[in-house]
Amino acid sequence: MRALVRTWLVSGAIWLTWPGLAYAQQATLSGTITDSSGGVLPGVTVTATHEASGNVFNTVTDARGGYRLTVRPGTFRILVELPGFTTINRAGLELLLNQQATVNLEMAPSTVQETVTVTGEAPLIDITASRASGNVDPRQVQDLPLNGRNWMDLTTVAPGARGNAADRESPSGTTTRGYFQVNIDGQQVTQNVSGGFLQPGFSRDAIAEFEFLSNRFDASVGRSLGASVNAITRSGTNTFAGTFSGYFRNDRFNAADHIAGRVLPYSNRQLGATFGGPLRANRIHFFGAFEHENEPFTVLFNTPWPAFNIDQQFARGGPQGSLRLDFQFSPQMRLAVRGNKSRYFNPGQVGTGGAANHPSRIINVPYVSHGLWTSLTQVIGNRAVNEIKPAYTSSYRDQKSPITNWSNHPQAYQGITNGAPIILFQGLTIGPSNQNTPGKIGQDNWSLRDDFVFNYNSAGRHALKAGAEYIYNNTWLFSCRVCVGQIDAQGGPVPANIEQLLPVWNDPNTWNLAALSSITRTYQVGVGDFTYYAPRHIYAAYVQDDLCAAHAAAGVSDGVLRRNTI
Repeated sequence: MRALVRTWLVSGAIWLTWPGLAYAQQATLSGTITDSSGGVLPGVTVTATHEASGNVFNTVTDARGGYRLTVRPGTFRILVELPGFTTINRAGLELLLNQQATVNLEMAPSTVQETVTVTGEAPLIDITASRASGNVDPRQVQDLPLNGRNWMDLTTVAPGARGNAADRESPSGTTTRGYFQVNIDGQQVTQNVSGGFLQPGFSRDAIAEFEFLSNRFDASVGRSLGASVNAITRSGTNTFAGTFSGYFRNDRFNAADHIAGRVLPYSNRQLGATFGGPLRANRIHFFGAFEHENEPFTVLFNTPWPAFNIDQQFARGGPQGSLRLDFQFSPQMRLAVRGNKSRYFNPGQVGTGGAANHPSRIINVPYVSHGLWTSLTQVIGNRAVNEIKPAYTSSYRDQKSPITNWSNHPQAYQGITNGAPIILFQGLTIGPSNQNTPGKIGQDNWSLRDDFVFNYNSAGRHALKAGAEYIYNNTWLFSCRVCVGQIDAQGGPVPANIEQLLPVWNDPNTWNLAALSSITRTYQVGVGDFTYYAPRHIYAAYVQDDLCAAHAAAGVSDGVLRRNTI
């Protein structure tokens, strides 16, 4: 731990004193300002105002009349000013996540104060992109109907997506470790110890928009063999606003199952709420989102022994919430902070219920994740942007039996009383459906990332990107391998008085195991320390130069992109 603290302090000192290395979850607005004769205009003030929050971003055109602004995604109003020329005011300019939009404007000479307002132009087209990607914009995220409200299902409508389904927080149904990467606000949240439900949970109402990348990743995006998803969370605006929503599914609206010949019982309830607004207009905003899912269901047992046919009532789901704060200190500096937590309870795992299982086979598995992320973005002069992001994220799965009071547990000396002994009969199985019960697996990530973008002109326009990242990853595992003990009692038929030998299904202290000795063939039990840690120090760095060649005297960008990456 001391070594970890020293590493953080040294890394933090390096990054805070070196205007280092960048790729932000932002958008880029660039272009060339010319006069009516086509000549470039240096020294033009370009001001972009984020309409929802009032945040202001500004710059001045260079000697070639070019400008470049790194801004947060959203809808903007642009003001272009130069003494002796008509002021241009363009409103309704929408920039999506990681979009690089080129807006070239022409200013006319004027001896009087005059403003030209530009509206109703065609949508922006990113002419510099060489990657296969697509954006799911805020309207799609908020308005498209989703069965289950899993925002990741929307990856199936993005260009380049090949799947037709998505698991919770994993794109296009890809749960294989290493084959996808999910970034929230520029923070890698993908865990690599388990697929599916263990991915950090975010309410659909907390996601503003996202970008789906299927090919030719930017150098700043790594550790994925397949798809990558870059999402940003919603921020507050200058208007106090909130929502309350409910989504309900019920078997009353279902048709009869064509095999069972009856309507199968089903119910699902999802409640959500959001609220956000200004703490200080144009400068400080907040946004919070909360959602809770409740999906009741029943695990049925229909064994030949009536005492064991105890139907179990459970409810899948749980809460997930997030809170974000945004601070605009000046047009050159802004800070964002976001915290999130989710818990998904998934009881009655596969292998329980049916005609050959005892009620003690049930396993309950809560999936828990939480994280804290911050981002400090600083504009350096008119050409450079730096962003530093310290973050923490944790995800774990806690697998356990609802039986918690077995005082004769083989591991009772270690304080473990969870579960029941596994007993294998001919046609009947007793005890947890997974031999690693109780068990717990998860990972904790502490990360520090810095990204830097520098723009310059040399035979065209360059965007030099560089970045570095440090991750302390601690993967840990508590695997109580067969620690409940496993009795192979298949040396004869199930005793006729089995219901009397196991009188209380969820209290192993009442079970008469000695009476099974005549048909017991083997006994297996795990002993020792069942806890493992696998800490890793991960370092990464990149350098990338994007060149958009100019083939006009004015230096207007025109879709010829060359990329050199290290």
